[in-house]
Amino acid sequence: MAVLGLGLAVVMGGCGTTGATPRGITGSSSASAGASATVSGAPSASPTSPAPAPTPTPPPTDLMAYAPTMDGNVVPIDVTAGRTEAPILADLRPEAIAITPDGRTAYVADAFAPTITPIDLSTGVAGAAIPIAPNGGISSIAISPSGATAYVAVVSAAQATGVVVPVSLAKGTPEPGIPVGSDPVAIAITPDGSTAYVADSGDGTITPIALPSGTPGPKIVVGGNPVDIGITPNGDAAYVMDGLDAGAVIPITLSENPARDVVGAAISAVSGEAEAIAVSPDGSSAVVVGGTGANLISLPSGAQLGSVISGTFTAVAISPDGTTALLGFTDGTGGSNGVLRVKLSAGTSGTPIILAGEPVAIAIRP
Repeated sequence: MAVLGLGLAVVMGGCGTTGATPRGITGSSSASAGASATVSGAPSASPTSPAPAPTPTPPPTDLMAYAPTMDGNVVPIDVTAGRTEAPILADLRPEAIAITPDGRTAYVADAFAPTITPIDLSTGVAGAAIPIAPNGGISSIAISPSGATAYVAVVSAAQATGVVVPVSLAKGTPEPGIPVGSDPVAIAITPDGSTAYVADSGDGTITPIALPSGTPGPKIVVGGNPVDIGITPNGDAAYVMDGLDAGAVIPITLSENPARDVVGAAISAVSGEAEAIAVSPDGSSAVVVGGTGANLISLPSGAQLGSVISGTFTAVAISPDGTTALLGFTDGTGGSNGVLRVKLSAGTSGTPIILAGEPVAIAIRP
C-alpha cells in the first residue's frame, strides 16, 4: 500500500459542530444531510411499517461494507457507488459485526440482548438470533480465519467479570464461556488462528486465549483502558488503543508463546477519546480514530502521516487492497451520521455517505 511518506492532505470540520457533515476534504465537495449527500437507503422500519425489501446482491466488483447503527439496523454500503442499500433490521441495539472469511454471512452482536444475528449477505435477510449467555451484554465479536467459530465477548451486568463464548457457526450453538478480565470490549485473532487476544478495559489487561482449545493464558498488563486491538497480517505485533492515555497506541511484540509477548512504550496518540484502530493489510500503517479526530500512523514507529482528520469518529475499517479507509462519524443528537471514505494513497475523500443512525462499527465484505 503506497501510504508511507505521503501526507494525508485531509482536513475537515468537526463532526460534532452544529449538525454539519464533514467538510473541507481535499479533492472533494462538502455534503449536507439535507441535499447533496449520496443516499439511496430507505429509512428504518417502524413496528407498523412493512419490512424492507431484501438487499439485492451488489455487482461482484463493488466494494461493500456493512455498518450496524444505534437505531437497530445494519446498513449495507456500496462503497464503490457511494450509496447505501435498504437497511436490514437486526437487533435492539447492535454493537459489533463480523463477516465470515467467505463473505457470505455477517454476524451482528446485540449490546443488550445476549444474542448474535446472522445475515445472509447475498439476500440481505436476517436469520434467527443465536442466544449466547444470560445476564450479560455483548461487546465484541470475531470470527476465526477458518470461518468455523465466532468468539463473542460477554460483559456481566456489573462489568466486574467477563467471558468469551465460542459459537459453532455450522451448528449455531454456543459453547462454555472462557473466563477473561473485567469488561472485555474487543477481540482480535492472529492470522494463523492460533490465538485470540481480548482487550479487558476494566482492568487494563489483554487476555490471550489459545485456540481452538479455548485455554486462557496469563494476562498481559498494558495499563490504562484498552478499548480496541489490531494485529498485523504477519502476526508479529498487536497494537492496543488506550482510552485513558490521550488515545495512546501501545505495541505488543507477539511470539509463539503469548507468555513471552513484550509490551512496548506507547508510540502515538489520537486526539479525544479513543474509539478504534484498523491495521493496513500490508502492516505498514494503521488508522486510529477517536472523539475529536482520526490519524494515519506509520508502523511500527507510530509517526503521524499527514494531518489529523477532525471529526467525531466511532469506527474504522480498511479495504482489503489497502487503498481506502472507511470512518464512521456522528454529530450527536440532531446532527448527521455517516461514513467518510478516505483514499489513503492520495489523502483525498469522497462525499460522505449519510446514514439515518449512528454507526457503531464497520465491516468490509471480503
